[in-house]
Amino acid sequence: MFRRIITLLLLLAVSLPGLVAAEQAYWEYTFRPGDSIWKVAEKYTTSVNNWDEIQKINKIGQGPDRRIPPGTRILIPVSMLKLQPAPAVVIAVSGAASLVRANGEKSALITGTQLYSGDQVLTADEQRLRIQFADKSELQVLPNSIVVLDKLSHHEHTGMIDTRIRLNTGRVKTWVEKLKPNSHYEIITPASVTAVRGTTFRLASDNSEISRTEATAGDVVVSAGNTEKNVREGYGIVAEKGKPLPEPVKLLPSPEISDNLSADKSVLKVSWMKLEGAKFYRYELATDEKFNQVIVASSTVNNTIEMNDLKPGRYYLRVRGIDQYKLEGLDAINVFDIQQPPAEDDPSLLIPLTVGVFIIIL
Repeated sequence: MFRRIITLLLLLAVSLPGLVAAEQAYWEYTFRPGDSIWKVAEKYTTSVNNWDEIQKINKIGQGPDRRIPPGTRILIPVSMLKLQPAPAVVIAVSGAASLVRANGEKSALITGTQLYSGDQVLTADEQRLRIQFADKSELQVLPNSIVVLDKLSHHEHTGMIDTRIRLNTGRVKTWVEKLKPNSHYEIITPASVTAVRGTTFRLASDNSEISRTEATAGDVVVSAGNTEKNVREGYGIVAEKGKPLPEPVKLLPSPEISDNLSADKSVLKVSWMKLEGAKFYRYELATDEKFNQVIVASSTVNNTIEMNDLKPGRYYLRVRGIDQYKLEGLDAINVFDIQQPPAEDDPSLLIPLTVGVFIIIL
């Protein structure tokens, strides 16, 4: 028995370094004209003396000519970088969305909650939230979604951002500021990886097999397996796990929404021109222009909707078509002011009024 324990410990001792190395995270740096391994170590890592270890990791030759051609990519262990914790912040929340910390602690999300690497946010029916990152980029998590914040970090001096998010299921919309060189912003689903430099796009993961990316402003790069596609603004792509990526397809245009057709403007009644290729339409009604506070979210095969029992005030309506691939098209947004319904006559006042009139006539 004792011999077996010793053997097991020896095996663990041999295999443990390999396991640790396999879990090591790396940052990829692309060399520029004038760069050297020493300059990179001094600028981006905790010590200039890290150059020797970086050189070994990347198997850079020890000969008299140690110049590294511009465009060469090297790997630097994340543990060496001058990284500062860069929490994201919840700037809007609707409904009782929940948070699971990396240590398993659970709580409800509220405005102002700080989120860190490894945290998981979950939304159910009619729940949504908006997250802001260190570079002011934003992520809106829509109902029935599970999102994991894999990595949130930024470089102390250069502003380099490394944001990596996992969308396990559900839908998100993101607004990404133009990134600095060597920064990363990507969202990973079971079927694909979407990376951006600065754009607005939507991403949906129905299950572990299919994801859909829709670029509504700027371009994105979607990769799956050994294939990669550039998805231009106004186009979308469907990624299916284990299959090569198809060519992107053009998204449906934004529908033209009518004015309020209600006679007294106390009811919201609108229509829009049918879009060729639209199988159905998604619509949302919110009390704010950023659609953080959505009070109605639904879909219809028709091109008309009517909403009663709305309180007087200003509302924002967003409508888009959805095609045969379930790719959602460009948004149309209109603003409507709902008025107080006209007061109805009180029947109890009719009899006294009639008697009064009769007496005056007499």
